[in-house]
Amino acid sequence: MARRKDKPRLIPEQDKRICRAICLCQLTMVLSCVSIVYLSVAIYSPSLKAFKSGFELDPVMCQTVDRQMPNNCPWASCGEWCLTKTSGFCPQIHSIVRRNGTDIQLNNCTRVTNTSCAMIDMSRLNKFNCNNGTACNNIRGVFNCSNGHCKNMSEFFLCHHKADGHTINSQKDNTKLNGFFECHGVHCTKIKKPFTCDRYCSKITTANINTLIMHEDNVIAADCENAVAFNQARGSEHGVRIDPFEFWKEDDGNLLTNCATVTRESDNRITATDCLNGTLLEHETLPAPFMNFTQFWAIYENSTRSVDPEQRYLPNQANLTIFNWRKLFINLEGCVNTLRGECKDFVARYGNDGDNNTAQSRYQCYYNKDANVEFVVARYDLDKVYREFLFSLIVPIVLFVISSISLCIITKSVKVGDDAKMRCVCAGDDSDNDQDFNAGMANKPTDQMYDTDDDVVDLEHQSVSGQELLDHGLPLDSHEMIGSTKSLIPLSPTGDSGTSEQNFDQDQEKAAMCDVPEKPLVIL
Repeated sequence: MARRKDKPRLIPEQDKRICRAICLCQLTMVLSCVSIVYLSVAIYSPSLKAFKSGFELDPVMCQTVDRQMPNNCPWASCGEWCLTKTSGFCPQIHSIVRRNGTDIQLNNCTRVTNTSCAMIDMSRLNKFNCNNGTACNNIRGVFNCSNGHCKNMSEFFLCHHKADGHTINSQKDNTKLNGFFECHGVHCTKIKKPFTCDRYCSKITTANINTLIMHEDNVIAADCENAVAFNQARGSEHGVRIDPFEFWKEDDGNLLTNCATVTRESDNRITATDCLNGTLLEHETLPAPFMNFTQFWAIYENSTRSVDPEQRYLPNQANLTIFNWRKLFINLEGCVNTLRGECKDFVARYGNDGDNNTAQSRYQCYYNKDANVEFVVARYDLDKVYREFLFSLIVPIVLFVISSISLCIITKSVKVGDDAKMRCVCAGDDSDNDQDFNAGMANKPTDQMYDTDDDVVDLEHQSVSGQELLDHGLPLDSHEMIGSTKSLIPLSPTGDSGTSEQNFDQDQEKAAMCDVPEKPLVIL
């Protein structure tokens, strides 16, 4: 049977403040537990490993000497997710570990020029699709081809090669173009033997200069008066800081060196850090007025006269070397959890291994004196690790404890009444509050609703009890005449007074007996 829409709720509306407090505490407990489980892998375990690693706190210098990207990945210098094994992108970088070079300052420098010869981005090479009709009928130079798609290397490189293979017609046998070819029109001859190529770069000015400093893929040329050093090398041991000491002057010859950073000051000074492999040349050795990078590399490689025979200033790299071959990891775990592409940036910064006469990546790293440890790391900061460890340990535990105590307090201070409603009990004894609440519920007038046959039976009992009260001469309260139909009985229209009085008496008798109403209709 249908229920009336205005029937009261079985469970009353709860206090929103209590509900929100309970939900907030429960949510805080759950999140704290989940964070502790996750941080145990992401923070706690790596931090404990760092505390026990035994790596030196003072950084040394590293230079990348080899980089590989194998398909099979037993280890990687950087992985994007520490919870799984690295797959797909798998950079493997090896480095030389050495002490820092010399920090120097060149004074009274004039005619300063900076010439760059950066590595060419191979994606910039012009491409020819020899599978497309006559696209390769008039090509000239050295090309790197793959299944008929060729890149023009002669546009940016001067290659020293010999075409000693078979000749292919690029128009008829275009799918056979795989490898390096020297092409003249449609005829392309394969280059079988390995060869070298020099980048086309701007020429280096050599007129009236006595100092050449290599910095990455740049060469800084200048005419300087003298050079002073701020530290002294001690081989593979720690170097020492010293007062400025003049170790070179312009009469000694042309100075060549390789530095990690070079800064030109406003007062005709040039400062450089981590300088090594310093050599001296006679003034007439450098070709004038210009030379290309190929000539410079050859002159620098063949120079053997050291600036300091005792290897204290601008020493050779071999004298500073600690380890010749070590794996490079981004950190002790060899992986990061940020998922922001850090590993690609890491390879771009640390992955230049000096191929094709390019500059090797040079950077600070941290090592372990134990020879059995086969790797160095680029990131190692115990103070930062300690702060992150404490923060990630204290915050979840404190939130968990606070939320647990709050739930215990709510359990003791919140009571559920007989009406299933939660109430906050502030006093120590809540019995009076329950009695007052029950008394209020008892004094509250109830709304009677009669929806079913059982309600009709109750009305019949009420009518019987009303008749008993009349039989004993007791008055019947008019408010209890719920089922009376007195007002609905029409009066007789006749004018007979006796009949009218008789009918009126009968009506009173029916009203006193509290006639039972008919069974109400139910609208489906």
